[in-house]
Amino acid sequence: MNPGLDTVKALFRAGQHALALSQCEALVRERPQDTEAKRLCATMHGMVDNFGRSLELLRELQRAGVDDADLLFNIGMCERGLQDHGAALQTFRAYTEKFPGQIDGWAARAECAEALGQLEEAAEAYKAALKFAPADDNLLKKATSCLLQLDRASEGIALCREALKADPGNVTARLGAEWLLAQVVPLWHVPMVNEAERNDVYFDALKAVVKPGQRVFEIGTGSGLVAMMAAKLGADVVTCEAVGLVAETAARIVADNNLQDRVRVLAKPSYAVQVPADLPQKADVLVHEIFSSELLGEHVLAALEDAKLRLLKPGGEILPGVGSIMVALVGGDALGRELHVGEVHGFDLRAFNAINPKKRPIHREDLPRELMGDAVEAFRFDFKSRTSFPPERKRLQLTATRAGRCWGVIQWIRFEFAPGIAFENHPARARPVANWQHTVYRFDEPLELREGQVVAIDASHDRSRPWFERAV
Repeated sequence: MNPGLDTVKALFRAGQHALALSQCEALVRERPQDTEAKRLCATMHGMVDNFGRSLELLRELQRAGVDDADLLFNIGMCERGLQDHGAALQTFRAYTEKFPGQIDGWAARAECAEALGQLEEAAEAYKAALKFAPADDNLLKKATSCLLQLDRASEGIALCREALKADPGNVTARLGAEWLLAQVVPLWHVPMVNEAERNDVYFDALKAVVKPGQRVFEIGTGSGLVAMMAAKLGADVVTCEAVGLVAETAARIVADNNLQDRVRVLAKPSYAVQVPADLPQKADVLVHEIFSSELLGEHVLAALEDAKLRLLKPGGEILPGVGSIMVALVGGDALGRELHVGEVHGFDLRAFNAINPKKRPIHREDLPRELMGDAVEAFRFDFKSRTSFPPERKRLQLTATRAGRCWGVIQWIRFEFAPGIAFENHPARARPVANWQHTVYRFDEPLELREGQVVAIDASHDRSRPWFERAV
């Protein structure tokens, strides 16, 4: 006689899994119509990751007419355990349609859809699961991650806020909302719009070229500030913003300033803007502010090449018309302590420099940048005159104008808008608030310079980032 199911369960709970399964399989063979024994056997196999055998038994039960939530869910879990996410997704779709009030079904459906890269379905399934448990940390993390990838961060933030309503002390929800904002709204936005010199230059440039009734197209809406400047000068403005949450906020700001009749905000990147569907006709003026501190980030060259070809009238104005990457030799003890390590407390730590990145953004405006040579234009991008900008490599010859210890080269940017109108974040001049930062490309070892000494620098860019290093 085979022992009863209670004995099998006791063996399994005691950790004697092989013996329990052997005895349960014997019961299944002896009593093939015993659905309780077959279900128990399938469950135990699933618990020890024997998903193939578990699935066979569950399918037998299904063919025998067993039809309940537990059976269907476990079929899906076995399919998922076998890495057959396509079959599992189909099963969990059927499960959630038949049993829509079960949170585990929605969560499993979401995870299978996400594994298959079907993020739209995954996001909706995670949202459905969160209706039953809005403060569930694991579901919240997964849902917000999917929504971010779908450029639906505002929905993710809304989920975090719903979680906080349910549980005001939920740290995951609080940090999740902040994390989403940090991913889609970089911290440089606020200093950018508060940088008065930059704002004045853009407004002066617009005043120099924009005539009432002209059409202005802007790449990179941000807060909507530049678009509203153009509208204030009488232009009809279409502006685009690739980040949905930022575009929504800019549209609200435009409306708050009663300029919604003059400024249209498109929640899409510039390469997706079409004439006449989005832009009634090609623009008279193309204005852009999508520069990184190195000028080339945010796909600026590709965006301007495309926009100039498709969205700007022949001979139309481009603001700024020229962008330059500037460099100079740089020194200073205070800066050196940010870049290089030598002897500390009597110990030689120089070997640490080998793992210290050579490229270093300098965020501190209070840190002196001591230029040891004249400014040199490393790369010049004439947006108005040229239509394409291939990668470049060149050798620069930088001449020291003073003696002393040089740590490397410092890089900054310069823009020319119109005759007499330019902006440059020159490192010799500290600014009270700064959007664009300086970057130092340090030498492997500091160089003791003589006045008049020439330092050869290999300079290159790949259309996305520049690079500078001492020639050898």
